Amino acid sequence: MINSEDYNGVCVLSVAGDLTGDECAKVRTVVEQSIDQRHVVNFAVDLEKCTYLDSEGLETVCWIKAKCDELFGMMKLVAPDETCRKILEMTRLDERLEIEVDISTALKAMR
Repeated sequence: MINSEDYNGVCVLSVAGDLTGDECAKVRTVVEQSIDQRHVVNFAVDLEKCTYLDSEGLETVCWIKAKCDELFGMMKLVAPDETCRKILEMTRLDERLEIEVDISTALKAMR
């Protein structure tokens, strides 16, 4: 399940459950709409309740990062659980993506 909320120009995407297949398509749609309709360039992807990322989930996260980079915005991953953190470490994406411990820290870093 995907939920999105705006916090002072930052779109917070909260992912619950697995980030795979159909959920990835929903995330991409939300990101594109946020960029096109509200001109959002900063995204925080809250993975606190995300239980698994497959290759498509990882591609989606990288796609969001690339979109933010194109628009001179920022993307932060927030509070990945142990499984997601291990996946990010195994793929070395933890070295390329900024990971924050909680939403408030991520939002402060994007001001």
